[in-house]
Amino acid sequence: MTDLPPTGADRTIARHLKVLDWLKAELVGGVAALFKATALGSQDAMADALSTILLTTYVLGRRLGISFAQLELRAALRARELAHGGHEVERSYGDLSALVEHLDHDA
Repeated sequence: MTDLPPTGADRTIARHLKVLDWLKAELVGGVAALFKATALGSQDAMADALSTILLTTYVLGRRLGISFAQLELRAALRARELAHGGHEVERSYGDLSALVEHLDHDA
């Protein structure tokens, strides 16, 4: 048996898997950047890290077959569920209700 280079579909699948791994690493890197930014207390760095996490999540979802609209719809539904389910952040601060209102306003 010889080691032949991947062809056609094999190369496409390998590339797809490589991109997925790269995006997952980007997501972890965004979380690491957020931890560093919160330790430093830098609002700009926190906003940059959070925006990187959001953007990477959108692109990763798309690569996994989830449209941007579908992701936003599911996020809004999940936020409603958590807001009505008594999530700790909701009970203490009302953040999830505020998010639902924001998402409904943008829709």
